Amino acid sequence: MALSRGSKIFLVIGVVVVLLVGGGLYYVSWLLRGESGPGEPVAVQVSSGATAATVGDLLQEEGVVRSALAFRLVARSRDLDDSLQAGTYDLETGMSVDEAIDALLGGPLARETFRFTVQEGLTVEQTLARLAEQSPYGVEEYRAVLDEGALSLPDWVPPLDDFGPDVREPYEGLLFPETYEMFAEATPQDVLQRMIDQLGQVVDTIPEEQVEAKAAAGYELYDGLVAASLIERETRIDEERPVVAGVIANRLEEGMPLQIDATCLYALGEHRERVLQADCEVESPYNTYLVQGLPPTPISGVGAASIRAFFAPEETAFLYYVLSADCSGRHEFSRTLDEHNQKVAEFRESDCAP
Repeated sequence: MALSRGSKIFLVIGVVVVLLVGGGLYYVSWLLRGESGPGEPVAVQVSSGATAATVGDLLQEEGVVRSALAFRLVARSRDLDDSLQAGTYDLETGMSVDEAIDALLGGPLARETFRFTVQEGLTVEQTLARLAEQSPYGVEEYRAVLDEGALSLPDWVPPLDDFGPDVREPYEGLLFPETYEMFAEATPQDVLQRMIDQLGQVVDTIPEEQVEAKAAAGYELYDGLVAASLIERETRIDEERPVVAGVIANRLEEGMPLQIDATCLYALGEHRERVLQADCEVESPYNTYLVQGLPPTPISGVGAASIRAFFAPEETAFLYYVLSADCSGRHEFSRTLDEHNQKVAEFRESDCAP
C-alpha cells in the first residue's frame, strides 16, 4: 500500500531524528573514549583546591582527554572533587575519561622534590642567591641559564636584546616571588622558567578593562611591571599599595619626577635602608630624581598585590608620602609640598629614622 504524503514526511522526520540521536550518542562516546595505542607521557600538576572543572581544562589543554566538559561531568558523577589530592600525576595523551579519572583517584606520585621560597622585593642577584641556598644548584648555574637567553618570556616583555648598555639586569622583575615545589630532577632552566611562567599567569589575571585603561594612558603591561616594582620597594603594607600606586599615577600625569629613593640605591647597586641625598645624585636611567618617568626595567621582583595595585590605583589627590613618625611602617600622605616637608621633618626627628 502506498504511503500518503503526510506519512512519508513523518517517516523522513523519524529517520532524521534517529540519525541525529545516533550521531549524538556516537559523538559523546567518542569524547569519552581515548586514542588507540600508547600516548605520550604527560606530567600534570594539580594544585591545592583544584576542582574537576579546572583539572578538566588542564587535561584537555595537555591532550590527555578530548573534552574538558565530558571529563567534568563524569568526574563529578564519580565524586572526584571530594577525593582529588594535590600533587603531580604521570598521565598520557589520548586517555579515556575513565582512565584519567582512575589515575587521579589513585593519588599523586610520591616523587622526590625540593621546595624553595623567594620573597617579594629581591633583585635577580638576590633571587639567585636564595635559589642557591634552597636548591641543588649554585648561583653560577642559574646565571648561565640567564646568560644563554633560552628562557621563554611572555609576549608583552620587550626583546631583551633591545635593552641598552645602561640596563643593569634585563631579567629584573621577571622571576616571580613565590613558594615553589619542583621535582628533584628539575634543571636550573626548569626552575627559572617556572618562575617566569608564574609571572605570566599572574599578569593574565588582570581584568582586561584595567589593562585597556592603562594602555589608553600610555602604559603597557611591561610598564605596569616596572611601576609595580617601585610600589613593591616602597611599602610593606598591602592596603597602602593602591594609595602609593595612586601617588605614582598622579606624579606621572603631572609630569613630576617620581623621586623614589629605592631607584637611587638600585642605580648604585646597593642594598640598605638609609638613602642619602648624595645617593640620588648618581647619573643613571634608574635614578627617578634625575630622570623623568619610569626606569627602563623593574628594580626588583614583584608580588601580585603590587601588580594589581598599579592597574587599580586608588583615586587620590596625594602627590607625596613619607614613613610615619610613629614607627609603624605605614606612610603619611600629602597633597602639598609644604605639608609633606612638615611630615618629613617629623619623621627625621623620630626614633625610627635610620
